[in-house]
Amino acid sequence: MPLMQLKFKPGINRDITDYAQEGGWYACNKVRFLKGYPKKIGGWTRYTVDAFVGICRSLFSFSGISGTNFAALGTSKKVYLDRGGSLVDITPIRLTTSGGDPRFTAVNGSAEISVAETGHGATAGDYVTFSSAASLGGNITAAVLNQEYVIDSITSANAFKFTATATANSSDSSDGGGSTVAAYQTNIGNDVNTEGYGWGVSTYGSGTWGTPRSTPVFDPARLIYFTRYQDDLLFNYRYGSIYRWVFQTSPSTRAVLLSASPSSGTEVPTEVTQVLIAQDNQSNIILALGCTPYPASGGADRDPLLIRWSDITNPFNFSPSDTTTAGSLTVQNGSQILKGVPTSRETLVFTESSLNSLKFVGGFDVFRLDEISANTTLIAPNAVITADNITYWMGLNKFYAYTGGQIKTLDCTVSEEVFKNYNTDQTDQYFAGLNSEFHEIWWFYCALGSTTINRYVVYNYVENVWFYGDCDDNFDRTAWSDAGVRPTVQAASDDGYIYDHEVGNNAANSTTDHNAMSAFITSAQISMEAGERFVLLQKIIPDVDFTHSNATSDTQGSTGGVVVTPTVDFSVIAKKTPGAATYTTNESGETLTDAVTAVSSSTIDQFTQQAYMRARGRSMAFKVESSAKNVAWELGVPRAEVRPDGRRG
Repeated sequence: MPLMQLKFKPGINRDITDYAQEGGWYACNKVRFLKGYPKKIGGWTRYTVDAFVGICRSLFSFSGISGTNFAALGTSKKVYLDRGGSLVDITPIRLTTSGGDPRFTAVNGSAEISVAETGHGATAGDYVTFSSAASLGGNITAAVLNQEYVIDSITSANAFKFTATATANSSDSSDGGGSTVAAYQTNIGNDVNTEGYGWGVSTYGSGTWGTPRSTPVFDPARLIYFTRYQDDLLFNYRYGSIYRWVFQTSPSTRAVLLSASPSSGTEVPTEVTQVLIAQDNQSNIILALGCTPYPASGGADRDPLLIRWSDITNPFNFSPSDTTTAGSLTVQNGSQILKGVPTSRETLVFTESSLNSLKFVGGFDVFRLDEISANTTLIAPNAVITADNITYWMGLNKFYAYTGGQIKTLDCTVSEEVFKNYNTDQTDQYFAGLNSEFHEIWWFYCALGSTTINRYVVYNYVENVWFYGDCDDNFDRTAWSDAGVRPTVQAASDDGYIYDHEVGNNAANSTTDHNAMSAFITSAQISMEAGERFVLLQKIIPDVDFTHSNATSDTQGSTGGVVVTPTVDFSVIAKKTPGAATYTTNESGETLTDAVTAVSSSTIDQFTQQAYMRARGRSMAFKVESSAKNVAWELGVPRAEVRPDGRRG
């Protein structure tokens, strides 16, 4: 019997039909391409010990001159520093009250505590820490009060409520005394993009109290931007202030406003879209994109197209004068700056419809701003990344690359799969991540109908191939950091933990590293003699490498596990016609009457020399999949024993 090599073009192609792209791969999940061949992606293990609160959309690994490395996490509720898997809360304090300003009221039999605080400025969900409070006289002791709490509800501009860790009794009749101090952390942000009516939509004080809204108010997801300043960390909340965390070997203090001590910055913009360090990376000039203009005392609103920079001799001084080099420029096209991306040549400045180049030139001008294109789009602020001096990004309907000379549109073979199936209301969540070990750019996004990230698409920029998949098996990532400062890729999950990637072969979650990861790849249909004849397949001679598997029984730390041979399932999917059904029932459970696809499967391990299978059809597709723990596999060039089998069927 003749043997046919099952060798397919690398990458996934969903932009043409299954039949039209004969000789290629058509669908996959958790499978990448390495040197042209499919391979299950590496697994992930939980890295952080404690969970963070909120959704992390910014993960920034950095190391100082001392060599100590940290990761900064920006979530919808807090800002953290990680060192060695332990998180330290460095969320800035926006207001510290005078002693005795907060006054408590408890109700017998309830853990709910009312706080009277004039002009607290808080919103429901904010965090406040009380100190120096005295006992209320009963179960609500000083120890109960003097800790961090989440504000449950806002009663008015001068009052709010929280739930204590103890239930009050009849003796809790005091108000906490005249020494109580409240430290309010910066207002929390949204987990996702939201729309709503009334004062509760956004942070307290963003509109007139109690005024009903006739149109919905759009409130975007919280984004935080980090940049390294020497040994320190600078960051800003999108459309908020700039903060600085001063380096400490053992982090213990919170970040403070750049305009406050110890920086005491001058004319620092009060509202900023993004803060970053200038492209030259030598002068330590701080850039503020989409910010409030000079002078701050002028009270002007934030200019979404304004770029300001600090003095070259004093990076905390944004005041332009004859004795400083601080200054500003304005982007000409677009309605708002979305993102600034420093590269080795320039700082790229994206608006929703243009790309601009900001270059440090020194002298009197300091910076030069040139428009690269007025006809390009960026789908989300974090959907852009640079690899090997080329910047890649996801637009509204295509992927782009900028090499320093020109913008080019990437030939994406899964374009229909991505751009016809994403949620336009949640694009602020979308982000790009670099996995330089495998030369891959990963974009995570929300499929149509989903309000959270549940899909990914990947471009291998060296092999020029695309693949995609679902974020099942706890793969729903919200932020990403490439290996380099840290030994592995790290990514944030919506379960509150950071995970190390390309480690092992399993899909860890918040409780265990020992969950199986499902992976598969399916070829396009192939036919004999243009489909004029039926083909009979009788056996498969596999070519699967399991070298990196560690398939033992999972005992989660105990010894003496029984060795289990790693396997994959190899299936042949035969069809009579292109429209033949794949299943015997439809989504409603009704029995199908049309010709049904014939599927023949066999389990393959490293010792399988040949697998006897029987399938007959005018065309056939091949599928390799695994769903067991600890299995790694890479597909080579299997062979199939096939022969023509007549014209009737």
